[in-house]
Amino acid sequence: MLTPDLIEKFSAIVGAKHALTSEADIAPHLLEPRGKFSGHSALVLQPGSTKEVSAILKLANETGTAIVPQGGNTGLVGGQMPAGEIVLSLSRMNRVRHLDTADNCITLEAGVTLHNAQQAAGAEGLIFPLWIASQGTCQVGGNLATNAGGINM
Repeated sequence: MLTPDLIEKFSAIVGAKHALTSEADIAPHLLEPRGKFSGHSALVLQPGSTKEVSAILKLANETGTAIVPQGGNTGLVGGQMPAGEIVLSLSRMNRVRHLDTADNCITLEAGVTLHNAQQAAGAEGLIFPLWIASQGTCQVGGNLATNAGGINM
């Protein structure tokens, strides 16, 4: 159970601006695109770094608090829907860290949209081979977590 004290501790990690507690702010995280699956949560955390993710997971482990990660919330099977857990939204972690054209490698944060990953690769004459309908909003972390590759895989 998320007590006000525990919500405050989690919120301190990401800052109040990135700890969503109002129904209106949380609502977009509680419904999948077709409206077939819905969830409930008292808190959505939006970390901006792996350091913040680590601190959130450490506190969750220490307090026995369940977490459900969420990327672009485009999944159609409901795996991203919370059933009372804290939602860990990776949308702020949206930077292309490094692109190495010699080794054809790209380092992305989990919240980079598939479209932005494709654009970054394309700007260097490379391709990022995933291709799915939700590429403008789905995030690479979710693609990897669910093995979503689309028609080019």
